[in-house]
Amino acid sequence: MVFSKLRKTVWEALISQRLAVWLLGLEIAALFAGSYFLAVNREVMGAMSGEFPLFVWLLQGPFALTFWLWAAIFFLVLLAINTVFCSVESLRRKKGGLITMLSPQIIHAGFLLILMAHLMSSLGASKITGQLAQGESARLPGFDIHLNKVEPGQKPYAGIDILSGGNVIRHGVLAPNHPLFFRGYGFYLQEVMTEPFPSAFIEVSREPGAIWALFGGILFTVGTIMLVLLKTRHE
Repeated sequence: MVFSKLRKTVWEALISQRLAVWLLGLEIAALFAGSYFLAVNREVMGAMSGEFPLFVWLLQGPFALTFWLWAAIFFLVLLAINTVFCSVESLRRKKGGLITMLSPQIIHAGFLLILMAHLMSSLGASKITGQLAQGESARLPGFDIHLNKVEPGQKPYAGIDILSGGNVIRHGVLAPNHPLFFRGYGFYLQEVMTEPFPSAFIEVSREPGAIWALFGGILFTVGTIMLVLLKTRHE
């Protein structure tokens, strides 16, 4: 009997909307504290440049300066658990029509996909920026990048080849707002130079969670629009 009451109390706490509101409030408070610590300790902001995954930086950084981010992650994990249990409870009750029942679940699914996307990027994202001279190559994980030609002017661009084992597997042209994507990597042209020698500053970044964040954002938006339309129609 005691165990049954305890289980019911825990379940009601896990599906509580009040818990979600409190977790959101604590999340905002943790991020607010982080904005203060980043402003005071600018070296921390410099270290968060994205050259390596977030969790690598967190494990190596001093806890006295990163505690707010650990707290924010902790509250997000609890919020994700609360979201999952709320969805399960909503589906179990089966109140209303199909659209009425599914629209909140679509929002929840979008939110969880966005969280998953950020987790994937926090574990595997990277960013490398460097200057590459015309005719030179640079080694990247699994392939090489070779700079064929740079063209300055009003419409600068850089022609590159991506090679594997000495064989060209992809040609591409980089220009402002015209990146190249290959095997999960994005190649971005930052600057073209002719002095003291023709070269280009190229950024190579990897965001494994980007596509999932896009899907999550679409689901969240669609679910929100459906819910608003349903509320409007009922009123």
